Amino acid sequence: MEKINYQQDDATIYKKAKTRVLIRLWVSYLLLLLYFIGVWALLHMDFFAIQESQLSNTLLIVLAAGQLILYFILFLMLSGGYKVFRIFYWICYVFEIALLMVPGYYLINDLSNILVYGALIGCMLVKLIFLSALGSYLKQNRWAKVLFDYVIEIEDDEYDEQEEEIFEPIRSTYHDPEEEIEEEEYEEKEPYTLPQISVRLGIAVYASLMVFPILVQIFSSFFVSNDLKTVFATKDIFILCIVSAVIWTIPIFFMYYNHPASKKILLGCLLAEGISIAAFLPRFIGYITSGEYPLRVFILFILVDLLRYIILYIALRPISKV
Repeated sequence: MEKINYQQDDATIYKKAKTRVLIRLWVSYLLLLLYFIGVWALLHMDFFAIQESQLSNTLLIVLAAGQLILYFILFLMLSGGYKVFRIFYWICYVFEIALLMVPGYYLINDLSNILVYGALIGCMLVKLIFLSALGSYLKQNRWAKVLFDYVIEIEDDEYDEQEEEIFEPIRSTYHDPEEEIEEEEYEEKEPYTLPQISVRLGIAVYASLMVFPILVQIFSSFFVSNDLKTVFATKDIFILCIVSAVIWTIPIFFMYYNHPASKKILLGCLLAEGISIAAFLPRFIGYITSGEYPLRVFILFILVDLLRYIILYIALRPISKV
């Protein structure tokens, strides 16, 4: 692929690129507006009964209005085609990740409304995926490159692709069985790319953040204390899941953009995960020595947490072949 610097005689292409990017930005803003309206409607359904939770309507309105104003200003700046504002976009994205701590805080202190906070966290994760896709578009899309980087991409192999289309019907009339088997074997052995592994890791981490605390809450009878008054693990499993989500969010984005330092960052995250386990261990030992809970509670907790790390291992396993 050959890159040609933007010149004044390319004004038509630049104008077309700007129009396309502007449409994408403001359609995305409209979708964000619909997202906040949808979340508001969802959390005010009778099933969730947000009026009984500690999460106030005022706080939701302030957070939603603040984000809409922030993205309106940011998209307005991006509309000018200044490259520096793409950096501001990712700073805002990190802020969006940090906002996960808001429902996380209320969940820890109000476990009776776990479905309300779980639904809100799920909606916020969907928004993060949407914003990540938009950020990728602003960096990698060819029209966005024209607008922000003043670079026009021309495909050198355009003629070759046309030639392939001409001869494809002729090739399709004959198939060599041995050749097909070799192609299938090659496809099976083809390793994952770093962006593909980042998607696997993101699904594993964020799904664990949602699923495991809810499962522990549903099966809370297995984690009840000897006097049947308190439930063990609901708060702790959520804390461990959210710590893991914070730790592994960094390599998810580094791998998604195929950064050369991705593997080193993964090693650092493994070390951070080990430190978090070591930090939780004295607390866990204190639960055991207190005699407040039966032995089966601790065995089940270890099995649940072990399952979480097995899922994490499965998601990261292809990294050894990259």
